[in-house]
Amino acid sequence: MSVLDIVNLENFRKVFRNIRKVGLVTTVRYVVSDLLFDLRYKIDTINTEQLENLDIDSPNKEFGVYYEGTNAYIFKKAFSSFKIDAANSCFIDFGSGKGKAMFMAAERGFRKVIGVEFSLELVEVCRKNLVIFQQRSKSKTEFEIIHMDASEYQIPTEANLLFFSNPFNEMLTNKVIGNILMSYDKAPREIWIIHLYPKENLAFARHPRFQLEHEMGEGFIFRLKPA
Repeated sequence: MSVLDIVNLENFRKVFRNIRKVGLVTTVRYVVSDLLFDLRYKIDTINTEQLENLDIDSPNKEFGVYYEGTNAYIFKKAFSSFKIDAANSCFIDFGSGKGKAMFMAAERGFRKVIGVEFSLELVEVCRKNLVIFQQRSKSKTEFEIIHMDASEYQIPTEANLLFFSNPFNEMLTNKVIGNILMSYDKAPREIWIIHLYPKENLAFARHPRFQLEHEMGEGFIFRLKPA
């Protein structure tokens, strides 16, 4: 991964879009943090991918959102607002794409990190990135990459940090919420939700079982209420 690999029209569009939304200074923070992350590990997570250009064998393709790696600056900002014992926690990224949030979770010391992604092409990129990341980071995190529609994924009872960076619409999120509650019923535990860029998707905010713990400009952090 080199600087030349990211000089393309899609990335320029993303930069100009962010300037309009959050201003020049914040956009520079976003760009620098993403550049440094990919260059540090020599991987590709910064380039966006449109779903129509990917071969996805799922009836829910139309409800998904294009791939854009989670910004490193925003990821750090989200985790600064609450405390979790990462060394004894399991992190799941729904719509994990090329694996960026997974790798950032590993940097934070999560015991186990799982990525769930319905695009086989993105899964293959993630697997390549993971090999390089493990070699360069020497991470001791246990990784699992799952090629599956997130709405069909049975959430393991060890998972306690569930991460969503605008992967799909509210209908599919509600299906995932059903799976979260089933997992909790099997093993009651503290479960945290990070939902970035929800836009019109207010599935967690509307659900009575999820308590809003923190709100920031980029999204929300919820905690599952005990049954």
